[in-house]
Amino acid sequence: MDSFMDKLAEKFAPTEAIKANSEADARQLEAYKERVSELEKAVSDMRRLSLKCVETNEATGQLVQGAIEKIEEVKGEGGSYSEADLDKILSELENLKTSVNDAFKNAQEETHKENVRVYRNVQAAVVEELKQQSEAIALQHMHIERKMKGIKPCAIIALVFGGITMVAMIGCLVSLILMMGL
Repeated sequence: MDSFMDKLAEKFAPTEAIKANSEADARQLEAYKERVSELEKAVSDMRRLSLKCVETNEATGQLVQGAIEKIEEVKGEGGSYSEADLDKILSELENLKTSVNDAFKNAQEETHKENVRVYRNVQAAVVEELKQQSEAIALQHMHIERKMKGIKPCAIIALVFGGITMVAMIGCLVSLILMMGL
């Protein structure tokens, strides 16, 4: 009877399957964590580049403003340039300043769109991983429940036979005691 139960326990031992599934889930979770880390690093790099872009734009704006002030200064002093040349240079610098500001705004918008895209990709990856893990856990739970349904009748039968055996042993002991006592 014991060997039958041992064989049955070996056949229905869910711990090995659970352990293998847990290890596979752990490896997959580690891969997702690595991917999220890479995406977070990309977002960090984009933020750093965006800040560099801001600094460059500010420096360019200051240079253009400085050039405009110098032209105004030369214009006021009556330098060797004609009034028309200075006005032309001034308008070109204003146009340059406007185009730099527009380019910066466009770069900011593109950076923001890229940051949002990366964030959504990370979010989708995490949601997908959670969904897959939940499904895997549900499948494991159903699999274990099925195995338990097969083991339950065997356990009940074993308990019944164990009870019958105990009753028989008690009966034998009682009859032996009665025989010894007579």
